[in-house]
Amino acid sequence: MFDWIISLTAGAAFIGLGLFANSKLGTIRKDERPHQVPWGLVMIGCVFGVLLVIVHLFNIIGVETGPGHGPLGRR
Repeated sequence: MFDWIISLTAGAAFIGLGLFANSKLGTIRKDERPHQVPWGLVMIGCVFGVLLVIVHLFNIIGVETGPGHGPLGRR
């Protein structure tokens, strides 16, 4: 049960950070200088993190993931 709590909390954190990065993307600061944080890369990282959490949740359920276990796996 503890694995579920950690995974879902991490997924929610990645989604929240991704939404925050999306709201910051393409804006300028109040002093009209560019942002120091590359919000596009942060958003891409959040999508990658959510995908890792989804794969981890599938592994917790018992579905085997990875090379050789998919419908088009290695032979």
